[in-house]
Amino acid sequence: MNDKHWQKARQSRDPRFDGLFYVAVKSTGIYCRSICPAPTANEINVTYYQYAHNAAKAGFRPCMRCRPDSA
Repeated sequence: MNDKHWQKARQSRDPRFDGLFYVAVKSTGIYCRSICPAPTANEINVTYYQYAHNAAKAGFRPCMRCRPDSA
């Protein structure tokens, strides 16, 4: 999948994509699952990662709402 597909899946919060990619928000320093109930971040502040550990290595911390590190 590419960023366009991930963007559409993130905006729809479709549970079929849960665990397939992770969304990191540059402005907050947090990474989330695609189904996170938090308000949707502006696309210019978003980076996509295929694995949660890649987002963590990049310096993002896990979201406290959707718990991507323990899912």
